[in-house]
Amino acid sequence: MNRLAHIYWSITDFKKAMRYAENAKELADKLNMPKALAASYRTTGLIYIELSNYEKSSEYFFKALRLFEQLNDKEGMSQVLSDIGSVNFNQYNYDKALQYYFQSREIAEEMNDRNGIARVLNNIAAVYEAIKDYEKAAKYFLQASEINRELGNRLWEGINYMNLGTIRLNLKDYDMSLSYFEKALSIFTELQSKIMQARCHLNLANFYMETGDSGQSLKYATLALNEGREQGLKQIVHDAADMMQRIYLKKGDIENAYKYVILQYEMKDSLLLMENKTELTKLELQYEFNKREQAKQIEQQHKDRIILMIIISLLVVLIVIILILARLRVKAKNALITQQRLQHELEFKKKELTTNVMSLMKKNEVLSAISDKLISIKNQAVKEETKTMISKISKELRNTIDEEILEEFELRFKEVHTDFYDKLLAKFPRLSPNELRLSAFLRLNMSTKEIAELTGQQPSSLETARYRLRKKLGITNSNISLVAFLQQI
Repeated sequence: MNRLAHIYWSITDFKKAMRYAENAKELADKLNMPKALAASYRTTGLIYIELSNYEKSSEYFFKALRLFEQLNDKEGMSQVLSDIGSVNFNQYNYDKALQYYFQSREIAEEMNDRNGIARVLNNIAAVYEAIKDYEKAAKYFLQASEINRELGNRLWEGINYMNLGTIRLNLKDYDMSLSYFEKALSIFTELQSKIMQARCHLNLANFYMETGDSGQSLKYATLALNEGREQGLKQIVHDAADMMQRIYLKKGDIENAYKYVILQYEMKDSLLLMENKTELTKLELQYEFNKREQAKQIEQQHKDRIILMIIISLLVVLIVIILILARLRVKAKNALITQQRLQHELEFKKKELTTNVMSLMKKNEVLSAISDKLISIKNQAVKEETKTMISKISKELRNTIDEEILEEFELRFKEVHTDFYDKLLAKFPRLSPNELRLSAFLRLNMSTKEIAELTGQQPSSLETARYRLRKKLGITNSNISLVAFLQQI
């Protein structure tokens, strides 16, 4: 399809060329064939040059250039740079045209692409010819002709010679001009290219008119006219008729001059009709393409709206997730703060319990000392009544001390270890109140001496109580610590 598009472009059937280029472009894009896609872009750009839509042409050429650069396709890059140069040439941006042509030549030389070099040299020469720098134009046409001769590109060698003939004619170098025209004509005759022979005969007619040889000028103009008629080349017939009417007018042959003026205007009308038809075809093609482009834009806008809606939806979901996570983070932070506060309170209560136990022990120590002094006083008393009274007071004081101290201890212990007794009784329901209290003392890692000081019991009695408690708790292994066991509950 790319090749068909290029062929139809070359024979100026732009409608078919565009259709094949579009189909090739869609298929290449679908099949992920970047080189074929770049080729379709290039052909589309060439068609737009013919439609004089240079903005669109440049757009497609640069698309093609980007793809060729990504593929490191040097040949494609060189061709497209030359095409971009032609866009600028058609818009009379000669400096820009030369810039792109020289870039194209540099890549072609890097690849040693002789055909590409010859092509771009011809284009460079055309720019210099357009700005009337004929010496430089001649230089580049000559370089192109030498390469085409080496490659055996006879047709392009002949075209180069014909261009050199025109350049030398503009420089008034008549001998060289005639030599190049004759070389070109020899090649076109050898190739039997009637079209190029007709154009060369027309150039020779112009040469002889300028050098003042009306007979030779008329001879070659007549040849060009006849060949133009045979091949249906209306532009050649028009130009030959124009030259012949000027030759006859110069000779004073008004009748023949008038005859060729009539033929010239007939061809002009025909060419104008063809030009109008071509322009109409171009406008029709432009209209159809604009419709397709508009339809694609509408479809793309619809896709863009869907994508936008998806993006907005995703953003909303993301925002909701962020808000939820932020809320969970705040909750977690608050929970951590609460946990830390409770931990601090628990630590404070533990410290308070320790302080309280020490205070109770000190209190118990003081009261025990008072009790001991009372007993000492009783032993010194004389009357039995006094001894009995002191003994009674001492006994009541000790009983009161034991009850108050133990009650206060249990109250403070339960504030710190709230469920210790419940867990212990759940596992070991046969424990007595005294054994529960002893378990609490041991849970605080208190020694036998400290428990004795607090409760007023004898250390030997406490050791016996600890032994019994181990049996009730089922601790048979002597390596297991009673304190460690209780601290795990």
